[in-house]
Amino acid sequence: MAGILIIDDDETIRTVFKRFLEGKGYEVRVAADGRQGLRVLEDGPVDLVITDIMMPETDGLEVVMAIRGRESEIPIIAISGGMHAMPMDFLPMAKKFGARDVLYKPVELDDLLTAVEKALA
Repeated sequence: MAGILIIDDDETIRTVFKRFLEGKGYEVRVAADGRQGLRVLEDGPVDLVITDIMMPETDGLEVVMAIRGRESEIPIIAISGGMHAMPMDFLPMAKKFGARDVLYKPVELDDLLTAVEKALA
């Protein structure tokens, strides 16, 4: 069973993604911000990280860079809401820094599952 870490400051998103992915057979841990997420990674490895970009404390870009700075090959899916309509879209930056895939919120659960399966393949 693959282990997934979901990092998002939105409790609803963490809960919905966690329940959905656990229903698909994944073991899921959650964190409310990037700093907490990096601490969770220190507690034990995961097979995939799904991180929001815009969060308090440590943002998702910092999470991506920290994971890659550890020379870790953990696949990362970055998510963010509404940014593609703004002048600064951080999701392409996340991909450039090492995220395997990016998804814009609102994320359809079927799209999430497809991205997860692809990242873990």
